[in-house]
Amino acid sequence: MSLSNSTIKNLSIALTPDVIKEIYSDERWIDFMMEILPEIVSEYLGSEDIDLIAEISICIMDNILLKPVQTV
Repeated sequence: MSLSNSTIKNLSIALTPDVIKEIYSDERWIDFMMEILPEIVSEYLGSEDIDLIAEISICIMDNILLKPVQTV
């Protein structure tokens, strides 16, 4: 199936909100975030306090929002 670039762009824009919803409902998203965030937080803080890093990581995860970009 061959689609024009314009059609591909329009389909991607239309599907983005549903894809984001699916990402948030997939437990792999949480697993990924809770795997990578503590590593990054630990690097930035230079700390090995597991409880502190976990708490900050959870707060950061709550601050991260996937949303569609505004297109022209």
